[in-house]
Order: sequence, then structure tokens, then C-alpha cells
Amino acid sequence: MRTVNARCAQHTVGRLFSKAGCLHLVLEVNSATGIAHVSCRISDATEVIVMPISEVIDRLGSSNTLKLDRLSSEETEERAVEKNNHWFFKAREGEYGPFESEKTAKRALKRHILSAQEEGRTARPTQA
Repeated sequence: MRTVNARCAQHTVGRLFSKAGCLHLVLEVNSATGIAHVSCRISDATEVIVMPISEVIDRLGSSNTLKLDRLSSEETEERAVEKNNHWFFKAREGEYGPFESEKTAKRALKRHILSAQEEGRTARPTQA
């Protein structure tokens, strides 16, 4: 495991990164143990997970193009559309769906955007 100095570790607190299409927030770090506590939402519940600080730093570096304002913009919200009592969202690659509700379609769209930013390419969303 890579050693991370205390000052570098402290600079990770409060930072955001994307992993597996979910947004993560670094809550605290302990440079003595090399462990970070990170908050994320999984299945509509907030969870705190433990990660090595070195992995957190790697994730922050790979998420340096993360653009959170795009997730809640009016333009993004308008990409969810209803057709024949089902919901879909539009992406560069086409239309995805159907989804049971507008909320589900918008949630899938946001995961799609995060996954695409995380991977540096466009990823096909998981329908949920």
C-alpha cells in the first residue's frame, strides 16, 4: 500500500469523486492508519464506506473532469421525456428506457452522466 503524507491526505476531505456511477464525498481521513471514510448513496440510502486513502486520491485524480453542475441543469432535466405512459432519457448515443417513472428516468440519466465522466467515455446505463 502506498504511503500518503498527512497534508496531502487532509486535502482530500470534502472533495467529490465518482465510482461505479455513484457520487462519493470524502468525510474524513486518518493518515496514521491510511484509511478514509467516504459517504455515498446506494439504493436511496446514504452509506459511509471505508477506503484506503491512496485509492481515494487515485479516484479524485481520475474524476478531475467531473462536472456536477451538468447533473442538475435545466438542459439535463429536459432530457427525460414521457412517451406512451413510460419515461425515457435522451443521450448522445440515443434514447434509453423505458423507466417506470420520471424520477427513475432522471436518476438513471444522472448515473449515466457520472459513469461517462468517470470512464472518460460514454457508458451504457443500467436500467433501474
